[in-house]
Amino acid sequence: MSTTTDVLRGLPDDPDLSVAITTGTEHFRNGAITLTVRGDGAVSVEQRRSGEEREYQGRLDAERMRRLADELAEDEIGELADSGGDRGPDDFPVTIRIERGGELLHAASIRESDRWKDERLNRVVRRYDALVGELTDGALPYGRRA
Repeated sequence: MSTTTDVLRGLPDDPDLSVAITTGTEHFRNGAITLTVRGDGAVSVEQRRSGEEREYQGRLDAERMRRLADELAEDEIGELADSGGDRGPDDFPVTIRIERGGELLHAASIRESDRWKDERLNRVVRRYDALVGELTDGALPYGRRA
């Protein structure tokens, strides 16, 4: 098990630790959407779309934070690495950043299409989608369905 994985397991006990996951690009569809979870339970969603920004705030209780930290550690998101090479025009990046007190511990930019090759990334994206949807009351990441 890596040091980053151990650090992730401690997320609920470390208010200076944060995990940020961004999908999309600013000038296409719903833009770039960043979900940030901090060790103190604060959760935010920031949407940047065509020069405009929207932000949503929430909080996860201690038990939910513990489950999320365990899931992220089990999926070893701190081990996921850059895809490298060129992306297709509609293959958006999934960017993962793990920071503590402003110090970058891990960063990766992965093709979204890689989620079909790596079940860990697929679970991370599904978890991200669910949390973003919950915090934005369904407005993001894909918008409300008619």
